[in-house]
This record gives sequence, structure tokens and C-alpha cells, in this order.
Amino acid sequence: MQRRNIIRSLLLNNWKPKLICLVCAVVVWLLVNHLLVRGDSPEWDIDDIRITTPE
Repeated sequence: MQRRNIIRSLLLNNWKPKLICLVCAVVVWLLVNHLLVRGDSPEWDIDDIRITTPE
């Protein structure tokens, strides 16, 4: 029961900075995804990257 209270307090305390970090990470991921995958930048052509380093 005490573990449950500790985990609960860790999750509920300081939730605003955690939410801000999560939102920032999602925004950065979306920007990188848009610029690298869907962008027309010749420097970061994702198809060339996949050819040179296949998964």
C-alpha cells in the first residue's frame, strides 16, 4: 500500500512541468517529421538515407 502511495505522489506532484515537457517533445517530433519526411529539403532526403542505411 505504501508503494502505491509513493507512486501516486510521484505522478501527481509537479504534473505541470511534466505536461509541458511532453507537449514540447511532441511538437519537436512533429516538426522533425514534417521537415525530414514530408519536406522538400534536398539535404535531408529520407529516401536516400533509407537506401544507404537499410533497416
